[in-house]
Amino acid sequence: MEKIDKKNRCAKSHKILFLDIDGVLTDGVYFKPGVPPVIAEASMKVLKEAQKKGFKMVFITARAADELRINGGLEALLEKHGILKDSLVYASSGLDYVTHDYEFKTKNHEVIFKDGSAVLEIKPVIKRESFGSLDKYLLSKNLLGKEIKQQLKFRGFKILPAISERITTDARIFFELENNTKEERLRAVEETQKVCDFMYEAFKKTGKYGSPVELGVWDIEAGISIEPRELGKHIGVLRAIKRMGISLDERLIGYAFGDSATDAKMKIRKDIEFVRVKDHKNFLNILKKELEKY
Repeated sequence: MEKIDKKNRCAKSHKILFLDIDGVLTDGVYFKPGVPPVIAEASMKVLKEAQKKGFKMVFITARAADELRINGGLEALLEKHGILKDSLVYASSGLDYVTHDYEFKTKNHEVIFKDGSAVLEIKPVIKRESFGSLDKYLLSKNLLGKEIKQQLKFRGFKILPAISERITTDARIFFELENNTKEERLRAVEETQKVCDFMYEAFKKTGKYGSPVELGVWDIEAGISIEPRELGKHIGVLRAIKRMGISLDERLIGYAFGDSATDAKMKIRKDIEFVRVKDHKNFLNILKKELEKY
């Protein structure tokens, strides 16, 4: 691991942890759309310690925002432990900013007024910035998914019915296989990648679905996941730094934790140290050791 010069540490430095969720904060990696991640209690304990030492937390996940809010998910857990107030949460690998904002209080679709002023209330919202071709991809994602699914059926794969078909709240296309073995998923990844590559080249020529987006396919144990190659958790890091108002010349003490090679994209500045962890236990040990320096 790279060493951060203690002499250059100062009280005005921004201290931030950029955190993947599955495989880092969870004890195990088993993702399934619509099911919230189960955050280990040990994770909350070490994050509380980081908070006491002045670190802000930025959670960046490929999961959809609603998976972080349902059934007492991540957001409720962070609030319970007093961490949410010092945190930013980004879903869909950084596309969606999960926050709370003021909205008009209404009754029967009419704005409520009190003493001449409209009544406002805090509500959970999702904010998305524009990312060019990714925006166009999201609008056509379900159509692409149906076409890919049909091609896989022709190739002999049996795909279980979808739990839901999100249109613009999730950047991924997810398929769960009836025969969900490692060998079958690897075969599905290989065949699906061929389909996606063919579609990408075809759409470049025909203009179908607008600007084409190159798609990658991954085995995620619960099935296979398809998402834009240009998408990544670095988008969440960039948006968090921008939202915090940190300029390029300001000092930043940052650690980015992820469990895959693609998570290394989070290192978008030289003063962010990327740590690839083997599992949840490895994450706890490394972070505890790093926190001893502060």
